Formats: sequence, structure tokens, C-alpha cells
Amino acid sequence: MKRFCLLIVWLMLLAAAPAQCGEPPRRIVSLAPNLTELVCSLGLERQLVGVTSYCDRPASVKGKPTVGGPANPSLEAVLRLKPDLVLLDEEGVGANLSKRLQKLGIKTVIFRGSRLDRLVPAIRRLGHELGVPQAAERLAGRIEAGLRSDTKQNRQIRTLFVIWPDPLVAAGPGSLLDDVLQRVGFDSIAADARSGYPRLSLEAVIARDPQLIVVGQGETLGVPLQRMLKHLSSLDAVRQGRVCMVSDALYRPGPRIPEGIAELKRCLELARRGQRP
Repeated sequence: MKRFCLLIVWLMLLAAAPAQCGEPPRRIVSLAPNLTELVCSLGLERQLVGVTSYCDRPASVKGKPTVGGPANPSLEAVLRLKPDLVLLDEEGVGANLSKRLQKLGIKTVIFRGSRLDRLVPAIRRLGHELGVPQAAERLAGRIEAGLRSDTKQNRQIRTLFVIWPDPLVAAGPGSLLDDVLQRVGFDSIAADARSGYPRLSLEAVIARDPQLIVVGQGETLGVPLQRMLKHLSSLDAVRQGRVCMVSDALYRPGPRIPEGIAELKRCLELARRGQRP
């Protein structure tokens, strides 16, 4: 009888224990570009059956069915794909859509890695949820190694990071971009803003006189960027050509963060040497 009771207790404890990492989902829908990149980096591109219209990396996902944009995905389009897992980003549609999907019996995972200090733990958690913890550990280790190679020095460069030039939207506090700027060694002129993506007036930018202007690349950026630089032509940074273009790697909390940091470091070192980026 005693052995039987012990067996019952053991079975109860086993049932209450956290589930171990199981098999990868067979049908995954990603509702954010960074999550699409992560899924593919973790070796699950074949299981990815739906993405957003903004998911363009890797290039091989461009032919996959789309469910709308990250901010307004179509619930009907998601359901038509019959996913067994839907991935959402905390800065996207997030909790509300997650609850609706769960009520319909579809498992959801919200990725909470939108700040630099939360990115690596979030990737490890995602790997567990997707059934690929070893692949996630390798990716997390690569990103950690990239973050450890810090070039921050005492002499910081006063910098404007432009997300969009007209109207001028900058990287501000509370964003992953600002986290990276601080870590690498930039002195952001928008560090005292009240939001992560503040709108700055041209007058405010001129008054703060950035030594370097960093701009994230975009397909439709050309004309607005030239207009912004024309309005800021009195700045030494503009006159001397200290305007550095970087890719969208830092816009997406995912596998390309080390590449984005390397781009910023290159901009910083050229500015410190007084060279044109």
C-alpha cells in the first residue's frame, strides 16, 4: 500500500511538472519580420506556412502566403492557414490577438525581446517553445559574443539616429536602437525624449548640433532624406559629409543584431577619425 501511495504521488508530481521541449510545430505563422528571420535562423523555414507582407528576409520567404501587415494582420487569413502555432511580437498586435487565437484553440507565443537586455533570453525561450533549444542556444551564443565586443570609449560622439527623415523621427529612450547606441558609445541627441521614437523639429536638431547623423536605409528614403539634409545644411555634420547609412538590421530584434552593431561601430570609428562614412 505504501508503495502504491508513493507511485500515485510520483505520478501527480510528474503531471504537475513543466512540459519538456517537444517536437517542433508543423505549421507556424509569423506575425512580425523579426520573428520570420528567427524562425528561419532556427532551421524551421519549411514549417513556416504564413508571414506578414513586411517579411522579406531571408529572400526565400517572399513566396509564402501573407496575412497582412504586422500592425493589422487578418485573423481570417491566419485561420485559413490552419497553424498549430502563431508567433507574435510584443511591439506588434500582441496580447489582444493572442487571446482571440487561443479562444479558437490555436497556440500562440509572444516574443518579448524588444530591448537589448531581453533579446538573448527571449531567443532561448522561443527555441524551447519551437522545440529547437539547441539551435536557439547556438544563435543566442553568437549574439552574446557580438554584444561582448564593446568599443565604448570615454569620448562619445554626439549623434542623431534618423528612423524617418520627413517628418523627422529619431531613435529615443526605451527602444532597442537607443540601447545599442548607448552600448556602442554614441551620445544620442534624443536621449532625453519622452518616447522611444520621438518626432524632432529641425530647429531642435540644429540647436543640438550632432557630430554624426546615422540613417536607417529604406526603399522610399531618398527624396525625404535629401529634403531633410537640405534643411540641416548649416550643420558641420552635413557639410562635412558625416552622414552614415546603415541597414535595417537593428530595426528587427533578431539574428542580424550583431551585424547591425558592427555597422554602427564602423560609423562611429570613421566619425572619430574625422573621415566620411
